[in-house]
Amino acid sequence: MLVSIPSDNPILLARDFGPDEVCLAVGEGEIVALSAACDEVFLRALSGADPAWPGGLWLKGEPLHTLRPAARLRFAHAQCAVAPRVGKLLPELTVAENTALPLLLTGLGRQEARRRALRWLERLDVIACADLRIADLTLAEMRRVALARALVLDPAILLAEDPTEGLNAAERFHLLRILRAACGTHGLTIVVASDDTDVVGWADRRIAVKVKGAVADAEVGAPVAEPAADPVVDPIVEPVADPIVEPVVEPVPLFGHTARGLPHRIGRHARGEHRFTPVGSGSERGR
Repeated sequence: MLVSIPSDNPILLARDFGPDEVCLAVGEGEIVALSAACDEVFLRALSGADPAWPGGLWLKGEPLHTLRPAARLRFAHAQCAVAPRVGKLLPELTVAENTALPLLLTGLGRQEARRRALRWLERLDVIACADLRIADLTLAEMRRVALARALVLDPAILLAEDPTEGLNAAERFHLLRILRAACGTHGLTIVVASDDTDVVGWADRRIAVKVKGAVADAEVGAPVAEPAADPVVDPIVEPVADPIVEPVVEPVPLFGHTARGLPHRIGRHARGEHRFTPVGSGSERGR
């Protein structure tokens, strides 16, 4: 079980969450760095988008683990956003269209969706790329566009997996400075999964999350004993006798109904159906 120092005013609280029984509390406006073992799947579950994970999960005081899946998903999408990987950005759309896509999916008009998208692109210092395609961007610009697409819905909590991966020192500093400014001006709570020393030093707090399922070193190095081979025995082939068909003496119950005490024989009708015909005289058939 992993236990973190609880916050005084948690906006995100997890108790015995997931197979690793993670317990953590994230305060409102706080920046928390989790270990890189927490991938995008874990972050999505922590946002409440995946109701299949066991344990208790509270978001802004709302117990998500008690809600129905549809209600839980709606509440989670309204409050949390998981930054997509750059590979999930659509290459056939421009930067502005990629950023506005979550708003369009909610039914918002194109003009208003573009206005909000441009606002977040400006805040993340990538407004100059608004009309470019994804293939025309640098990796640092792609990462900022991915963050803009997550933040365009104005969530209370942003979750991101290793947002500085592949960036040089100057690009990492620029991205982290922008996120820190957004955290201060918009009351944003940020949870990132990364082992980058710059990210760990930038965060307010770091939580090391261990992932179960890894096999212990002793078990990996231990030799596996192979079972002893059975002695080879030549098979003896014997002729198979024809089965002896015994006459039915007692009637067998059919579909839970007990027969009426008369032996039956099964005949095949001309059309292929089976018929159950009682055996006996006419007076016995009438009973």
